[in-house]
Amino acid sequence: MIQQTLLPHLRAPDNETLVVCALASEIPEALPEVCLFTGVGKINATYSLTRYLSNHPEIKRVINYGTGGGAYKVEVGQLHKCTTFLQGDIDCGDLCDGPGITFGDDTAVSGVINFGDDGLVCRTQDQFVTDIDALDMFTHLMSGQKFNIVDMEAYALAKICASMGKDFHCYKYISDDASNEASDEWYENVSKGEPLFYEVLKKNHGFTHIQ
Repeated sequence: MIQQTLLPHLRAPDNETLVVCALASEIPEALPEVCLFTGVGKINATYSLTRYLSNHPEIKRVINYGTGGGAYKVEVGQLHKCTTFLQGDIDCGDLCDGPGITFGDDTAVSGVINFGDDGLVCRTQDQFVTDIDALDMFTHLMSGQKFNIVDMEAYALAKICASMGKDFHCYKYISDDASNEASDEWYENVSKGEPLFYEVLKKNHGFTHIQ
């Protein structure tokens, strides 16, 4: 009989912390003991996290990990903390001061969402970006800055946490450079950021290995 070798997993320091990821393929080897997989895109992310937090009010902090396309001042193969989040899809026309602002929302979550100033800017939209230069630079929102990373879930997760009073931490591994070869790069690099993320969980968030 062949004995199976159990992979080491990571345990959160308490029951108030939740790791959230879009796809299991992004962290396939040694999962956190508790991890919510939302699926791809803002709608899936919103539904999955809202439902989970509603059923688990003990959660106080959400740690999001995922892959992202590199925009400005980042390179493929790097892991970055993100603390500023933009919605790349919405444009309410003359009802607002420009794209990226949601008409009718509380001002705290209608445009740029900040969870600190020690991280990069992540732009979220429901398109896999293959041409950074074709995107609106959101100069009316960014005060001369440029977004660094593009993804498909982080803004939605950040907005839920801001609305529900949860702390939000976000880390993005740059899997591609958001060019016309982005899809091939993503498939090749989708899981390569896993060990970097696990080091962050252990060093910055108190996670420990279990067997």
